[in-house]
Amino acid sequence: MTILSNEAFAVMATCERTKQIFGITVDKICSGQYKFVWAFKIDREKAQREGYDQTNVKGNVTLDAEYPGCPYCGEKRFIICSSCNKFFCYHGQEYVTCPNCGAKGNVVSVEQVDLKGGGY
Repeated sequence: MTILSNEAFAVMATCERTKQIFGITVDKICSGQYKFVWAFKIDREKAQREGYDQTNVKGNVTLDAEYPGCPYCGEKRFIICSSCNKFFCYHGQEYVTCPNCGAKGNVVSVEQVDLKGGGY
């Protein structure tokens, strides 16, 4: 089991296939470096109560060796919508539709992310 630092927090994501939201435990490695450690099912109300909508990830993200992926579809890859800045599962397609805002577009690779976990 991965041991978390005192700087671990959670952000929200959406399953691209089921449109269900889920949380991701994120741990800070160092300045601008984060890792996704765990994913879990959660409802909107609980996520807001827990303050997951107040967190932000800005920098490079890697996946922990034990990261299980989306709790609905199992996918470990993700994509960030350039319109709403929220992220969701990515299944390798070249053209995507954001399950959060409905924006459509081609996939572009990035080195760093800037996403906020709220507004779901």
